[in-house]
Amino acid sequence: MLFGMVIQWFARHEVLMHKIMGAVSGSDATSIKLLTRGLSFSVKREALLNLLRHRAVPLDRIAQVQKYLQMLHTLTPLCNDIAHSAWIEGKPENSTQPAWLSRGPLTAIKAVHDIDEHSKHFIEDQQDKVTYTLDELKEIVENLEMNYARFQKYVTEVGFVPSNAV
Repeated sequence: MLFGMVIQWFARHEVLMHKIMGAVSGSDATSIKLLTRGLSFSVKREALLNLLRHRAVPLDRIAQVQKYLQMLHTLTPLCNDIAHSAWIEGKPENSTQPAWLSRGPLTAIKAVHDIDEHSKHFIEDQQDKVTYTLDELKEIVENLEMNYARFQKYVTEVGFVPSNAV
């Protein structure tokens, strides 16, 4: 459920980005969505920022949009892992548990990016070795929801999108 919520908040941010690009370019969100369908979130983010610069939007407004999208930029690896990695139970860093305790309630999960074909063991990329506790995932979802509400309010206030379009 938490994975789905992360993906949904990313999708809502993307829809808002489409609306901004549509309004700023004199088009509509559906046309922008069709034009950017094959692009990753990061590329859509850059396209939005480039469009705002091209349309001579005041720098403070561009900086504010960039600030609202920074959280998603930071969480893009998590979103990609949700979509493209297998997940296994993990132990939170700096945690201990008694040797006799073999299975308890699930408290953390981690992404694995490949399986060794000979031994069928999961392989982790050292640079991507990340474990998320369920509490951290809940906090991420809450932060994405709060960021979206603030971002939506901001773009309406500054006129990037009409209030009836959000």
